[in-house]
Amino acid sequence: MFQIHRMGCGCRHDSSFVFDHPQGYDGYLVLFIKTRAVFQLNGETVTAEPDSFIIYDRRTPQYYRACEDRYINDWILFDCSEPLAPGVEVRFNELIYIGEQINISQYFQLLADCHYRGTSSQPVGLLIRAMLTEVFGKTQIEPNTELPHYRELLDLRRQIYAQPSRDWSTEHMAKLLSISTPYLHALYKKAFGVTCNADVIQSRLEQAQHFLTNSGMTIEETAFSCGYSSVVHFSRQFKQKFGITPSEWRKLRAG
Repeated sequence: MFQIHRMGCGCRHDSSFVFDHPQGYDGYLVLFIKTRAVFQLNGETVTAEPDSFIIYDRRTPQYYRACEDRYINDWILFDCSEPLAPGVEVRFNELIYIGEQINISQYFQLLADCHYRGTSSQPVGLLIRAMLTEVFGKTQIEPNTELPHYRELLDLRRQIYAQPSRDWSTEHMAKLLSISTPYLHALYKKAFGVTCNADVIQSRLEQAQHFLTNSGMTIEETAFSCGYSSVVHFSRQFKQKFGITPSEWRKLRAG
């Protein structure tokens, strides 16, 4: 289960800003840095460029400060009782330059909306996992900003992982980008190394894993909540992906 403790979007500080927390937190601290800043990491002083990302591990010392006339960031302190991003190697305590590859601020805005509305932990977890998967995903290829519709494709992929139960038929996705279905298939595969249909299936099965582990929903309810109209189809795809049925997965997690 994912739980947000505190967070902020577009937080502004003047040139005297210093954050010094030698003991760290019991949870994970994520920052998206929007102005140049100085960090101390592993005994070294490092300058973070605007549009950089970092996730601090639990109980890790944290020190960073402004190095210009202001400091601006998005931040979130959260904890969870399950893997952060299954299948992805999350690199803690390391500055990562994002640039315009990923709209991290959009993730923070969606998370803030969930947090302040008191939304359940399930969509919070899906959003955090989607963000970390984009940042650290092993299959992530170098961004091809010359590719037509690249920004729109990034936004589409974020939406798929944030809301996997929506209608993600190829016709609907192509209409969102105002392109043909064959052209969508070609662009998506070139941009991300996977087909758009494969990403939709992956997002739904990840959501299903969460429901099966953390809710009392039946297999049928789980299938429908993840965007499937057929329980048989859902169970078949689940077993093809993970090697066991949804019922077997639930029993293993319960044990």
